[in-house]
Formats: sequence, structure tokens, C-alpha cells
Amino acid sequence: IAKVATEKAKPFGVYQVKDTAHFIENIPIKEFPGIGKAFKQRLLFHGIKRLGEIEKHKDLFYSWGKIGVQLYERVIGIDNEAISERTPRKSIGISRTFDPIRDGSEVRRRVVIMVRHIVYMVMGLEVNPTTYFLKINYEYGTKHKMSRTVDRIFSEYLFREQLLEMYDEISHYSLGAIKLTLNVSNFTNQQHKTLSLLDLHDDMDRAKLSKEIQSLRDRFGIDIIKSGVEL
Repeated sequence: IAKVATEKAKPFGVYQVKDTAHFIENIPIKEFPGIGKAFKQRLLFHGIKRLGEIEKHKDLFYSWGKIGVQLYERVIGIDNEAISERTPRKSIGISRTFDPIRDGSEVRRRVVIMVRHIVYMVMGLEVNPTTYFLKINYEYGTKHKMSRTVDRIFSEYLFREQLLEMYDEISHYSLGAIKLTLNVSNFTNQQHKTLSLLDLHDDMDRAKLSKEIQSLRDRFGIDIIKSGVEL
């Protein structure tokens, strides 16, 4: 019901449902989430065309077992499902779509911009991702993707360095790029990983610098400090 009401409020309005029965009275059944083509045909067979008609057919819905009971209760606004706590976030990602770009340096620049935004979210959540993912969608359905697992302390320097290496490895300069997707996952607080000691001191210094940069971005905005390649 909330989802249907949200559709009524788009794009910028507010819609309040005070009386569920009145609200659903004349809404076509196809507009309710969970009523697919097959179920729609079943309802039409029984002469049910609008959501408001469902309440009058409780016995029919209950005769269809669990799925019928569940749909009936959702349509008329009954929700006995338990509220569960939100599970810990397992990944952070962003995507950007644009008109075809054939200039590799420009696509590379956009990767760096997106790196900065991912870093801002990672530092804000105070997590340490160890798997980095990059996907580039090109014209004509061509896709190149790559992931790396780096068991090190996360920093903006490390993430940017790894993403640019991945980009150079999978980029396709003869086609126009139309979409970039970046993602980080495998947080150490969830996976209990042992981090590499080989670059520990450098990684600690860079992580400290990333935290200082984060504090400036929190105060003055994410664009206050950028990488030189972005300019």
C-alpha cells in the first residue's frame, strides 16, 4: 500500500492514506506490487479487476493457500510481518551513465572522480574494504570488468592506484565508454582478515591522511580536495 501511495505522490508531492479501503477502491489490480501476469489472469477469471473488489473475496484468496492469504492481507493493509534489524552493509558502490566517450583520458578522469566519492562513503562508514571492483560498459553491448582483493589498510591513495591499474588493464580504446561502475566489498570487520605487513607503515600513513582529508570534506564539502587528474 505504501508503494502504491508513493507512486501517487511522485514526483515531488506527499500522499497520505487515511482509509485503505477507500484508497484502493478503484485502483486496477495490475498496479499492485506482487500481482504478476499469471495472478492477474486468475483474478480476471473471477471477475476481479480492481483492488477494492478483493476484500469481498476473502474466502477465495484464503483457498489459494499461503500466497493467496499473503496477497489478500497486503492489499487490504494487514501486515503481521516482524520488523527485523537492518543487516550490516556488505558493499558500497556507485554507477554513472553518460553519452559515449572515446577519449581514454577522460574516462580515466571520471574513474578518479568516482573513486573520490566511494572513498568519502567508505571513510564515513569507517569500514576497511579489501575487494575492489570496476566495470566499464561500452557501445554495442561490450562490457569489461575486473576485481582485485587487496588485504591492506584502505586509503584514497591505495584505492585510486588500484582502480587506475585495473582501468588501464581492461580499457577498450576503440569503443566509446557509456557507463562506469565501482564497488568495494569484503570489509575486514566482517571477514576477520589478516592484513599484509609488507606495506603496513605506508598504508597506515596514507590511511591517516585519508582521515584528515575526510574531516575537511565533512566540513567544507566533498569537492574541497580533488586529485590533480580531475582538473
